[in-house]
Amino acid sequence: MKNFKIKAVCLLAAFAMAALLITGCSQNKTPASTADFKAMAAQKNYIVQDGTDLFAAYDYIKLATITAPQDKSFQIEFYELNNEAFALSFFTSNKNNFIMMKGIDANEYTKTGSNFDIYKLEMYNKFMMIERVGSTVVYVNETDVSNKQTIEKFLSELNY
Repeated sequence: MKNFKIKAVCLLAAFAMAALLITGCSQNKTPASTADFKAMAAQKNYIVQDGTDLFAAYDYIKLATITAPQDKSFQIEFYELNNEAFALSFFTSNKNNFIMMKGIDANEYTKTGSNFDIYKLEMYNKFMMIERVGSTVVYVNETDVSNKQTIEKFLSELNY
């Protein structure tokens, strides 16, 4: 009976460890810097604009950078915030704004790790997303869904 209990405990521990690995709770991402974001945009020959002055009233936003391809078919906004708590609040607020716009036929994607959160929404042929990594946030608002792959590739190359 004692061996059975030991085996049962070991089996439960193995399942718990597998569940943690599958759910991504232990996953961690390295935040990019504004310089990294600008360099990636320059590699793609995107237009880069410093948007920090647009957010001067928000003292928790240290830097804001906006990039777009030459045809301006979409834009990606990159924010460096004062700390992770502000970034999480910024993420949550904007995620909730997206959710309030959500329609019946919407497709959502959510993922959370130890230092990141991702929310993506597709509806009415539009794509929007917000991702927080550490004290940084990437934001894309209502672009045509045909731009989704290009945006996701850009962010993937940035390790987001």
